[in-house]
Parts: sequence; structure tokens; C-alpha cells
Amino acid sequence: LSLLNSISPHEPLYKVVLIRSAVTSQRQESDFVPIGKVRDFLPGEGKMARPAAGRLRGKPIAVFNENGTFHVLNYVCPHMGGPMSEGTIENGIVTCPWHGWTFLANSGMPDHVGGHSTTAYECKIEGDELLVGWIKPT
Repeated sequence: LSLLNSISPHEPLYKVVLIRSAVTSQRQESDFVPIGKVRDFLPGEGKMARPAAGRLRGKPIAVFNENGTFHVLNYVCPHMGGPMSEGTIENGIVTCPWHGWTFLANSGMPDHVGGHSTTAYECKIEGDELLVGWIKPT
């Protein structure tokens, strides 16, 4: 941001665009932040978490542990706003508890033709911490 503040109003527009582009691309690099201890996310269950830092700070997310494989999806179901973390996970498919909408846990994509998708986030384990990153590319 200091680069943006140092731009003179008389600079050519292409320089401003290049600098803004460089700042934006740095912000889009995946930065992982802790969302809890691995032991807090029980196998076969979903749990709501809110990252305390990073780009997702304060945003509710749904965390699922399927036999030690972790998946993080948007907390709000795109159908009618159901709490995804209260849903189930089985064979890599997350089911919303309100109306049974289903999503592939690893991508947020629908598991059937004509379904809708939800956002899936990168996650990883470091030590005994589960960390969440940015949106998974589709």
C-alpha cells in the first residue's frame, strides 16, 4: 500500500495499473490461519469455526473431518441459508441439514447434474493445528 500512496497524480496511468496489480497479486497468495486444534474436529462431524485472522477473519465456515481428511466449506448453504456445519459428511459428500442439498466436500461442487455449488477453502494441518487458506480453485 505504501507504493500506492507514493504515486503522484501526474504519473502515467499504466504505472498506476501495474503497481495496483502487483499489490493485488500479493494479497491473493494463499495465507493459512489457524481455526482450531485438529482434535476439536471429530471424525464424521461438521463444526462451525470463525478464523480470528486473515482474509476470512470472523467469517463462519463449516469444517468437516471425514476419517482424518478435512474439508472446509462456506457455512451458509446456497439454497436457503442452512447451517452447513450441522449437516453430515459421508463418502466425500456433505449434505445440508435443512433440505438435503448435497455437495462434494473436496470442491464444493454439486454431486449431481443440475445442482448448485458452494465455496470450498484450502486447509492443511501443521502440528496439532488445523489451518484454513483461501478459496480452492475450481
